Amino acid sequence: LEMNALQLDPQTGVLSVLKKEIPKVSRPDHVVVRVAYTGICGTDLHIIQREFPSSEQPFTLGHEFSGLVHEVGSQITHVRVGDKVAVDPQNWCTTCEFCRTGRYHLCDLGGVAMATGIRFDGGWAEYTLLLARQVYKLPESVSLKQGSLCEPVSCIVRGIEQASLKPPGFQTILVIGAGIIGNLWCAVLHHMGHRNVTVVEPLKNRRELNQKLDTGYTCYTPEELRTAVDMDGYTWDLVIDCSGNGRAIEESFNAVRQGGTICIFGVASPSTKVRFSPYEIYRKELKICGSNINPFCFPRAVELVAAMGERYLDYNKLGISELPLKDYNTGLASLESGSVSKVMFVVNN
Repeated sequence: LEMNALQLDPQTGVLSVLKKEIPKVSRPDHVVVRVAYTGICGTDLHIIQREFPSSEQPFTLGHEFSGLVHEVGSQITHVRVGDKVAVDPQNWCTTCEFCRTGRYHLCDLGGVAMATGIRFDGGWAEYTLLLARQVYKLPESVSLKQGSLCEPVSCIVRGIEQASLKPPGFQTILVIGAGIIGNLWCAVLHHMGHRNVTVVEPLKNRRELNQKLDTGYTCYTPEELRTAVDMDGYTWDLVIDCSGNGRAIEESFNAVRQGGTICIFGVASPSTKVRFSPYEIYRKELKICGSNINPFCFPRAVELVAAMGERYLDYNKLGISELPLKDYNTGLASLESGSVSKVMFVVNN
């Protein structure tokens, strides 16, 4: 039996919809998922543009997806055929120092560069073969649409840990970038009770999408942010960069308050370089933290998605466009123009 899959040739950057064999369970710990919703992530764009490490052979992208269990191996007990599930794409070796000390996201043979949809065939297909540990059953209240957002939300859970986010009212927060990950950060922060949050985004369309979340957060242009910092003396306790843009990261050093934290959350191109003053880090006593994927965060992300519900995860409010796999060029063009914050492929509805 065959299925449709959107495959990338990483040597040329060319995408094409192909017919491939439907994967089958070949190990006791395998699960085959019939994909429902699968997203285009910023990392996918970097991979297509050959700016991010991935498989060197043609493969199927897609590391943010949900679906229904289609087939299970003999050892599988936590899900059954027909269950709604979300997928954690991460892979790791289990035996290195990092894996054995609970830091599997830093594994040299794992981590984001070895994830399903980055190194191995992912969710831009009608069916995907996965390991049992990657598959999480969704609560009855969580739709497959919402379930497809569990992976980016799980990364935000990690960011919250890394940035040592304080209770509402204890710190002011600046979110750089109002693409989908910036908007999801805003949704999570508002759900948690944070009200003193500012957003900065250069694209008008994305500023308007951010306002559709009805959080009441101020959304600046970069020029307005510079005026607020340079002329009005505004600074923030926590700056979360969701842009991966080198210039924006450099400017975050001016926007962060003394004793504050800069969280590098967005995935920059490996070739991006930034300049900063070590003296300013010393003078302000700053903390700079990275946030790398989602170790042990997926179960909490599933619960968080369930709690946030339609109020925060409505596709229209988030600026998510739904398209079939065959319209991938339309999706990529709309992301490049900034007319949408995210494209979600509807594979099997």
